[in-house]
Amino acid sequence: MSTMEINKMVAALLTVGVVAAFSHFMAEVIMHPQIPAEPSYVVAGAAPEEPAGDAAADTMEEDLAVLLAAADEGAGQAVAKKCTSCHTFDQGGANRVGPNLWNTIDQPIANADGYSYSDALKGLSGESWTYASLNDFLKNPKGFAPGTKMSFAGLKKSDDRASLILYMRNQSDSPAPLPEPSAAAAPEEAPGEEAAAEAPAEDGTGEAEAAEAAGVAAASGVVALLAAADAGAGEKAAKKCTSCHTFDQGGANKIGPNLWNVVDKPIASVEGYKYSDALTGMAGDTWTFDSLDAFLAKPKDFAPGTKMSFAGLKKPEDRANLILYMRDQSDSPAPLPE
Repeated sequence: MSTMEINKMVAALLTVGVVAAFSHFMAEVIMHPQIPAEPSYVVAGAAPEEPAGDAAADTMEEDLAVLLAAADEGAGQAVAKKCTSCHTFDQGGANRVGPNLWNTIDQPIANADGYSYSDALKGLSGESWTYASLNDFLKNPKGFAPGTKMSFAGLKKSDDRASLILYMRNQSDSPAPLPEPSAAAAPEEAPGEEAAAEAPAEDGTGEAEAAEAAGVAAASGVVALLAAADAGAGEKAAKKCTSCHTFDQGGANKIGPNLWNVVDKPIASVEGYKYSDALTGMAGDTWTFDSLDAFLAKPKDFAPGTKMSFAGLKKPEDRANLILYMRDQSDSPAPLPE
């Protein structure tokens, strides 16, 4: 191949390259889009949604006192088993990676004898493990006490925390009183029921007669519900009460009295139990089906000043199931009302 032919080939290649580069440059000039810094048209409602589920549920967490009143000590004991690699819960139990947790609630933070706490918890030693502070710690240990040695990430579910706290509360010779629900957490009144009970009858009878008629109607409701009640469901409901009560014959008094053989027995009559003045003042009355229903619906309305912190059972069917179960906890169950 001659030198002239080689030069022609090189020139052709260079020409192709120049044409391609020029074409790319012109395309950029002619077709280059101008992208604005912000969208010129915003679609309404196109903003990303907030994450749903547990994060949203956390912002609506129930009142801790309500959760504790409905908590399950057995479930709390099951949760506590996850902690036994680092802690003991029994009286006189040894410190492990974490301190012994007997008698924790209402006691000073960082007070277990012989345990070397992190500076994070030592700095809180002037404070106490209240129900609220324990709940906050179990939810997010490192958020509650930055720098804590505890590697546990926390319990996300409020029900799990409440059950564990209830179990921990009872690991004590003298369990701390349960907190009372806030006014906002109290069960709502059924609309119109109180007004109907208090209004005088239209036929001219007075308030006393109207109240008596309302009482008869309420009693009839209890009777009907007891006839259709389920003692098995009542037994399940009673498990929520076992943190404070026993139901078996000869069972011990706890925070509340033993509840064996209650129906048709005098109020405030369990031997060895120190009742509040509110119930002692009713010692001449009897636990009838009706009075039990009224007490279980709203303990503090039935006996203002009672020590019982339980907010009450809102559903009449739940109360009827529990009352039927309690009736059966007797050598000689009271006859059901007709």
